[in-house]
Amino acid sequence: MERSTLYFSIIIILILNTISVALETRKGIINGRKTTYSMEYLGIQYAKTNRWQPPIDLSLDMYPNGSFDATSFGPCCLQRLSNVYIPTQDEQCLYLNIFTPLSVSRQSLLPVLVWVHGGGLRSGCSSQSIPLLYNGTNIIANSPRQSIVVVTINYRLGVLGDLYLKELNEENRTEWPTSGNYFLQDILSALRWIKVNIRDFGGDKDNVLLFGESSGANAVVDLGAVKGSSNLYQHVISQSGGSGNYLYYTNMSNALNLSNEIVQNVNCSNNDSQMKLDCLRKVSFEDLDSAYGHRQTKPVIDDYFFPFYPPLAIENGNYNENLSLIFGNNNDENAFCFVFPQMNSTELNTLLVSSMGQKWVPVVTNSYRVNKCSSNQNSTNRCCDLFNSIVTDKMFDCNVRRIYRNSYLKSNKKPNVFWYHLNCNPGICPQSSLEQGAGICTHTSEIPFVFGTISSYESSNSLNCTWDNQSRIFSNQIIQHWVSIAKDGKPLSSWSVYDFSAPKYFYITPFQEFASVLWAGNCDIFDQIEREGVHELFGNQSNHIKTSLVLYILSLFVFMRFS
Repeated sequence: MERSTLYFSIIIILILNTISVALETRKGIINGRKTTYSMEYLGIQYAKTNRWQPPIDLSLDMYPNGSFDATSFGPCCLQRLSNVYIPTQDEQCLYLNIFTPLSVSRQSLLPVLVWVHGGGLRSGCSSQSIPLLYNGTNIIANSPRQSIVVVTINYRLGVLGDLYLKELNEENRTEWPTSGNYFLQDILSALRWIKVNIRDFGGDKDNVLLFGESSGANAVVDLGAVKGSSNLYQHVISQSGGSGNYLYYTNMSNALNLSNEIVQNVNCSNNDSQMKLDCLRKVSFEDLDSAYGHRQTKPVIDDYFFPFYPPLAIENGNYNENLSLIFGNNNDENAFCFVFPQMNSTELNTLLVSSMGQKWVPVVTNSYRVNKCSSNQNSTNRCCDLFNSIVTDKMFDCNVRRIYRNSYLKSNKKPNVFWYHLNCNPGICPQSSLEQGAGICTHTSEIPFVFGTISSYESSNSLNCTWDNQSRIFSNQIIQHWVSIAKDGKPLSSWSVYDFSAPKYFYITPFQEFASVLWAGNCDIFDQIEREGVHELFGNQSNHIKTSLVLYILSLFVFMRFS
């Protein structure tokens, strides 16, 4: 069947399985749709946006005639074409979607799960993929007693969510004396909307869980260090994020230099500030995005909105210490053995030099015994597996340990932090698929399990895997943990708080769950690398980062391959 025909057929099925419904709120009527398991209120605009300005919050009583049609998704934020299906795009894209159980009222006060999508802050959308990947209805259908509300949101991406200029700082000097970080401002605006309105949909405004994946995972952790975020949410789940890695952030000097390059590339350089901004706002997104190139979109550590790098914010007491924090990653996040199956020790050494500088390579190679690894694909000590372990430690595991340590040292008490590893390949994929890179638990692989959408997602992405009863049980197992976190700030009882004195992560598999110990010696090495990089980037506000972005680029390649 042609893909376009498949998409059309799925859309017809979805339409036939929904019924229009009207929700009476204090501020008007929201027209949504009823499915077998939920009520869906889609495409609600939570804020307006002017290019490179803070979002303008909206409320339900601002809609014309006191009613709003919430039966279809709003447009996605502007972005480059990708291999992921993205519906209609528009610069006015700040929409959210609400999924509730069939019977709720203002007295229900259900926990609220708010999803922040990933995509490197360059791509993604709450309504991406057909069938719908981020389907809140499926979580509700598979949650205990269907007792939650799910919200998914859009936020500005790429150059429209990232530009940092002195002229923009001056433009709003009295009300908002900074620029950049528009994507974080958008997420905060959505949370403010939820705080005011979610009770009309049966949700508890004082029991909100933020969960996200990849760059979305970083964002939900970053919000704990930004201005105006306190009391808007209580719990965080970071799926495959790297919030403790300084390479994901930038300082004002670096951000300004990169933005000025974009200004020059679109021929908007001008000594007159207003003329420069007027010029930039007339440039098409396509031309701006071309000038933006393949730059990594990064949060800017500024003096006003986002003043501290998150681990430093935790260390110096400028982070929301009341949050429950859950961090985790997948078994094969980077899948380097799929990208470079015959990597040898020399090639591995070269990648390490590029990724962390010559100074630290001898220490790392000695710790991981790089010289002993093999390029033989049948070896039990493959170099590609070793490189995957190094990257996983550096970008994920050691970041969690660092954040926990800083929190523990600051508060001198055991923080409410949990840590997991996930093996999301429950044996449902044939060996031929695994050898082709399909079915391994790489970056993004856990999302269909978290949302209970793996059967439709895999069938539309040609992974040749079977959604069997064990798969359903495993997906429900994950959903129950996530719902428990939303309700009580902690997973089910079998999963204990992370203990810095004996660091263990909770290993979630289709067949068992247990704690496993991380060898802390590796993290001590990466802590030293981190301290040096943080001091250079945020201590001296230098204009140069010696550590390259090779690991980021390789991970982005894998993300695009398996999305």
